[in-house]
Amino acid sequence: MKRAAHIVVVGKENVGKTAVVVRYLTGRYLSEYAHAPEMTYERIVPVDGRQVPLKITDISGKSLETKASNKDFLSKVDGIVVVYAINDTPSYHVAEGVCNWVRRDRKSPVHTPILLLGNKADLSHCRCVPSPDTDETQWTNSSCLATEVSASTQPDHINYVFTSLINKILERREATLKPRKMSQNPLGSPKVIRATIKRRFSVFTRERTSTM
Repeated sequence: MKRAAHIVVVGKENVGKTAVVVRYLTGRYLSEYAHAPEMTYERIVPVDGRQVPLKITDISGKSLETKASNKDFLSKVDGIVVVYAINDTPSYHVAEGVCNWVRRDRKSPVHTPILLLGNKADLSHCRCVPSPDTDETQWTNSSCLATEVSASTQPDHINYVFTSLINKILERREATLKPRKMSQNPLGSPKVIRATIKRRFSVFTRERTSTM
């Protein structure tokens, strides 16, 4: 089986990270769930006709600072989902800090895809954070997609953005693993080269014999 696409979900506490993950994986909405420092889910998910092994690590807000201090953390991650709540300004500031940390400390020159999600879009009447000013369906040149979702009312949009992230991860992986084309020898294969040398040597020998 191919190596699973590893996605990490981070953000401040009480922004609905787990609700977003569970909604994507199961289609169900959880209003209450047990809090844990870290939860890992492994599934085979359908992505545009392909069955893709997927690993999602849901990191609590309390564990985020510990993860950020681990310099090797990003080298083991294929994609990052950063969640904030549109009715919680401090959670947005935390999300911005995480995105800046990822861009600053990643070791790979290839951008790690980042999905920035403003959750609780159904609470627009309580909005504290402005809507993203970018096209919510397009990835930027720095491999970032910012959009708003609602774990409680928008299962289709959550499925869409996660599918888009997984496709981005697969594109990046395929581009990294794509073998370089070997330059073709203009003289041909070794067999042809030997035959050419033998023929030329034979001609040279006949010409030398005829002049003696």
